[in-house]
Amino acid sequence: MPTTHARRNFNIALSCVVAIFASSALACDGDLNANETVDAEDLAQMLSSWGTANGDIDGNGTTDAADLATLLSNWGACPPVVQWSLLTRLDSATTTAVDASGAVVRTWTGTSNGASVAYLQADGSLIRPGVFANGSFTGAGRGGRLQIFSPAGVLTNDLIIASALFQQHHDVCPLPNGNILCIVWDLHTQAEAIAAGRTTITGNIYSERIIEVHPTGMNTYDIAWSWSVWDHLIQDANAAAANFGVVATHPELVDINFGAVMSSDWIHMNAIDYNATRNEIVVSSRSFNELWVIDHSTTTAQAATHSGGARGKGGDLLYRWGNPLVSRRGTTTDQFFRVVHGVTWIDEGMPGAGNILSFNNGDRTGTTNDWSQLVEIAPPRDKSGGYIVPATSAFGPTAPLWSVGGVGGFYGGPTQCGAFRQSNGNTLVTLTNSGTLFEVNAVGATVSTTQLTGQVARVPRYRFVNGVWQGH
Repeated sequence: MPTTHARRNFNIALSCVVAIFASSALACDGDLNANETVDAEDLAQMLSSWGTANGDIDGNGTTDAADLATLLSNWGACPPVVQWSLLTRLDSATTTAVDASGAVVRTWTGTSNGASVAYLQADGSLIRPGVFANGSFTGAGRGGRLQIFSPAGVLTNDLIIASALFQQHHDVCPLPNGNILCIVWDLHTQAEAIAAGRTTITGNIYSERIIEVHPTGMNTYDIAWSWSVWDHLIQDANAAAANFGVVATHPELVDINFGAVMSSDWIHMNAIDYNATRNEIVVSSRSFNELWVIDHSTTTAQAATHSGGARGKGGDLLYRWGNPLVSRRGTTTDQFFRVVHGVTWIDEGMPGAGNILSFNNGDRTGTTNDWSQLVEIAPPRDKSGGYIVPATSAFGPTAPLWSVGGVGGFYGGPTQCGAFRQSNGNTLVTLTNSGTLFEVNAVGATVSTTQLTGQVARVPRYRFVNGVWQGH
C-alpha cells in the first residue's frame, strides 16, 4: 500500500467547487471543518472568525449571531451525506454511480465504450466521452463522441467531435458556463511537419488542439474557443524552416523535434482540467512526461499568438513541469515524470487549493524498477499571480510539495490512473491496471480500498450538500 514521501498539514475546509445536481436535501449548516459533526471545533472556528465572512452560514457576508444560532441548532452528528462515485467503463458503454456503501444507485448507458471519465454538470446532467468507431484517427484513448444526458437520464446531445482533420480523445472538462473543453488530435501532413521544422517524420502527425464545445442541438455544436500546439512551436534543426530559434531560451514554446515518433500520435495529452479562479487550463502529456498550463482568458485569435489574455502571453505555455529535457533546461536526472496521467487542479476551498495533482505512473525502462507516485506540486508564482519563469533553469519546484508512493510502493501500470482531492482533505486514487480505488489521508495512510470491475480510468466523487452535488 502507499507510503508518503512528503508531509504537510492540511487545514480542512468546505469545498467551493462546482455545484452539480438540483434537488433538495438536509444541509449540515455549522459543520465548518467538514468532519460531518457540528462540535466544539466548529464553534471555535466560528468565534475566531466573528465579524468576517469565514464563518458565515446564512450568506450575508458576516459571521454573526444568526450564524451562531444556526450552528448551535445543528449541534451533533450531521445527517448522512449522499455520496456518489462515478465509474466509467473503458470496456463497456456504461457509467454507474456507486454510493458510499458500494451499491449501484444509477446507470447511464451510452452508444459506445467510454473514452475516459464522465462528469456531472450543475443541473445534474452527465457528460460522457465515448469512442466514435467511424473516426479517422486511431490510438490509445481515442474518443470522438460526446454524449450528454439530462438529470432524468435522457440523452439530450449526441455530438460527434471528429472529422478528417481532428478527433476528440481521452479527457474532457465541463466549464461553469455549460461549455465543455475537449482534447482533440489535430492532423498535420508530413509536408506541413517538415515546413514547421520537424526533421524525423514519415507520415501524417497528430498534434494537439483544445476546443471549447458549446452544444446547440441534439447533434450540433459550436466551437466557442480553440487553442493549438501548432501555433506555439520552436525548433533549432533547420534554419530555413519555420519556428527556428533557440529552444532553451523559449520554454513557453514546444520543440517540434522532441520525441522519436515518425508519424501519428506525437504528444498524447491524456487529461485536462480548468481552474475557474485563475481562468487557466492544465493538461498532461504522456509522451512528453510534462504538464502544461495555458491561459483560457484569451480569445481564439489571441490564443494563436504570443500576446494577449490576462497574462499577456497569448497561447504560449505559462508553466510546464515534469521533464525539463523537453525544453533543454535539464538532464535525464532532472526528469521527474515517467509516464504522467490524470492531472487536475485542486479546487478552491480544498486543502492545497490552486496546486496541481497528477499521477506519475512510473513506467521506467525495464521490468523490475517500476514504481508509482501521486504528486502535488505548488507552482512558484510572483506577487501578481503569474508563474515564475527562471532565466535558464527548469520551472520550479525542484520537488513535489506532497506525494504518496515511491520506490517499493505501488505500481499503477503504464496506462491511465489518476486522483482527485476531496473536501475532507483526503485524496481518491484510481489504479486502472489493477482496478483498485483507494483513499489516502493527508499523511498518506490508506483509509479505504475498493476493488473495481472492468477498465476504469479515474473515479470522480460527488457529495449531495445543501440540495446540490459538489465534487470533481
